[in-house]
Amino acid sequence: MPSREPPTIRIDPLVVGGLGVRLHGSGLLPALSGMVANAWDADAARVDIALPEGDITEESAIVVSDCGSGMSHGDMSAKYLRTGRNRRDEDGGDRTPGGRRVMGRKGIGKLSAFGVARNVEVSTAMDGRRNTIAMNIDDMLRHAGAGGIYRPRVLDDDAPAEGGRSGTRITLTGLRRRTPVDADGVRRDLSRYFSVIGGDFKVVVNGAGIAAGDRFRSDDVERTWEIDAEQVAPGGGHGGWTVSGRICAMKAMPSADDAGLRIMARSRLVRKSTTFGARQGGKHACSYITGEVTADFLDEEDDLISADRQDVMWESEGGEALREWGRRMLMEVSSQLSADRKKRDEQPVGDDPAVAKWLECLAPAEKKAADKIMGMVSHRNGLDHGRKMEIMECVRGSLEEQAFREVVVGLGDGPGSAKILDMLKTWNLIEARGMLRMVRGRLAAIARLAQLVDRSAREVPDMHMYFLESPWILDPTWTHYRHELRYSEILAERYPDRALDEKDKRMDFLTIGIGNTLHVVELKRPGHSVNTTDMVQLMEYVDFVKSTMGGDPDGPYDDVAGHLVAGRILDGPVRRMADEAGVHRRYAKTYGDLMARARMAHEALEKRLARMDSERSGRAE
Repeated sequence: MPSREPPTIRIDPLVVGGLGVRLHGSGLLPALSGMVANAWDADAARVDIALPEGDITEESAIVVSDCGSGMSHGDMSAKYLRTGRNRRDEDGGDRTPGGRRVMGRKGIGKLSAFGVARNVEVSTAMDGRRNTIAMNIDDMLRHAGAGGIYRPRVLDDDAPAEGGRSGTRITLTGLRRRTPVDADGVRRDLSRYFSVIGGDFKVVVNGAGIAAGDRFRSDDVERTWEIDAEQVAPGGGHGGWTVSGRICAMKAMPSADDAGLRIMARSRLVRKSTTFGARQGGKHACSYITGEVTADFLDEEDDLISADRQDVMWESEGGEALREWGRRMLMEVSSQLSADRKKRDEQPVGDDPAVAKWLECLAPAEKKAADKIMGMVSHRNGLDHGRKMEIMECVRGSLEEQAFREVVVGLGDGPGSAKILDMLKTWNLIEARGMLRMVRGRLAAIARLAQLVDRSAREVPDMHMYFLESPWILDPTWTHYRHELRYSEILAERYPDRALDEKDKRMDFLTIGIGNTLHVVELKRPGHSVNTTDMVQLMEYVDFVKSTMGGDPDGPYDDVAGHLVAGRILDGPVRRMADEAGVHRRYAKTYGDLMARARMAHEALEKRLARMDSERSGRAE
């Protein structure tokens, strides 16, 4: 093979040290997002990210691999290793061979890896040949100060590629961090960085795929505003700028991660969260607002995105136009939301669809009492709709009792929520003795669970039946439920016990229907410790049931939650992973925690109810 120029980087210390490490090296996510964007530009169908589990050591590595088009030996130096290369200008367009819109632009995103690690190895295959180079940031900076030429170490030079496959693998070692990596957090954040994940572009982190879809459930949304190619402002020679997307008002304030609007350009995150400076009465106008705005004009002929690809260049003409549009839009949305809520608060309770449907099912005596309470609640000024519905929900659970209806008769006919609240307090005293019996029965059941756990992990039928008979041990609100045996059977068929080691055996699956949610419960042996594999499997179980449930349009459930119960949860990364998974309704619990929490709640309630009963008995005497 004739001799040829080895891969070479012409660098400037300011570019590498300033733009590469300082601007891009602000964290793991910017580095990973740059690699995912490169995989997209290479027409990859899948990106696999392997993150270290547990404490970070000198041997820890981060590996990002894709099945894209890869690079030839010539591409290494002429394209990949050139800093500041504008791909769109040089390649004559902003589309990949596969027809995707190119994400990369400035040619410095590759340097972000050095903000995470000291060593970067790039191994790429194209047309059956593999080329691999290794780079070190300290060597690079030394060469930059001594002439600006750096030659990476060559590990493969047109070597045969395994199976003739194409693609690129980037390995980071000498990691700068020492704290464990939160794989679930990486999945969640990457889902926010890109709107193209899913379908023909999959991103997998530690074996678990990132699911496409909303950041929140649809039943958490109060109102939605769709933005369809809305004009931002005339753009001179640009022919005008437009934006699209969706703004949602949530029923409750969104979390800090979800609050405000994300700004996307070319399906990639530009700004994590913004309210465009919209204010009303000294407070942000979008306390309940979340959503996403796509503004592709920020990354078209003019580049209106900051050097670190983390924000808009707000001082530019396009940035100012976007901010002014966003401020006006959020002020308008806030005003509409306030008007909607005021109108709803003034609305009679009986007009609420849920209440109206409930009234249709009532017997005449029950409806008469319900109408009386509704009239008093509806005409009470100062109560918002949520508080009114809380009162009606309390009433709904007691209206079947004749004694409760008799208490309602004694309220009189005048409006006023104070009377209703006094009546509910009286009724609580009437119910105290019945509830006290129930609580003491549950405390006895908790003691029985402790005996089952202490006895032996082989008491499988007893443990299984215990949780079916007492699902409230998992959640005290679970009182009315359905045992969905069909889902338990399809899970057991898909994930048989024989595939597990003896120490990891489960006690079969339970599937319990509560309201419109199906809960998948996996009972591990009391001697088992939850690990990361268990948490990933729990997510797979829930996703599998969702896919199965989705095939039944007339099914009673529209959501799935997962519960893993074992003897203990390992401290450190596994514990953090379990805590964060709870945000996505994937819960890891121990038998000890379940018993302690249930005992604490019920013992406190027992004392309170006993005191109420005693006080009531004293007044009766």
